[in-house]
Amino acid sequence: MTKIVVIEIGKSIIGSVIKHLGSPYAVVSYPREVQMSEFKKILKEAYEKITDACDTGEEVWIILSGPLALIFQLGQLLADKKSIKILQYYNGEYHIIPDISKDELMKKD
Repeated sequence: MTKIVVIEIGKSIIGSVIKHLGSPYAVVSYPREVQMSEFKKILKEAYEKITDACDTGEEVWIILSGPLALIFQLGQLLADKKSIKILQYYNGEYHIIPDISKDELMKKD
């Protein structure tokens, strides 16, 4: 069974996620402007909820909304988690973003 984790910072997206995908396993919600001084606390909460979801070995879908720098930091923290898929809302529905490796990026077309 897939577990859904929602990270919403600045803008609430939980209603859309529930409408399209069902109830999430976990939510990190700060539907307001956050201060940079809060990033560490938010990252810790998000990291703990995501790693908890990953502990069972099931696939974990992450839906993100928030400051790009904070989301990038979260990605750095989770780089070793292979069971994670990132979803993007596009044209009225959520889509899994395909995995890509460094080797694939370096290939000449």
